[in-house]
Amino acid sequence: MMYTKQKLIVQLFLLTFITTVISSKVDFEKLNIEGLLSNEERTKSAFACLMDKKPCGEWQGLRDTIPELIKTKCGACTPKEKKKYDHVSKVLLEKNPEIFNALVLKYSANENPYQ
Repeated sequence: MMYTKQKLIVQLFLLTFITTVISSKVDFEKLNIEGLLSNEERTKSAFACLMDKKPCGEWQGLRDTIPELIKTKCGACTPKEKKKYDHVSKVLLEKNPEIFNALVLKYSANENPYQ
């Protein structure tokens, strides 16, 4: 009886952990890159997190998602996610090329896949 209760507790813990990990990923369909870039403090905070220069806090989901997206150029994305990824990349490159280039250099599999 005790073993079953402990097993149930472990299963609930694992389910909670997996749900937390999955929900921490950024939903790129909802990412408002223009809104983020229009707020200098939020932009600096997000960039510092992505470059491992400060704790992420609210940006942890972004930090957990961005490396794989850049490395694969959103290769595992749905067509809708890919369209959003391309839009975010374009806006970031146009408005903050230094941030865009730093992220690409940090996370890309190649030296600079966007050249």
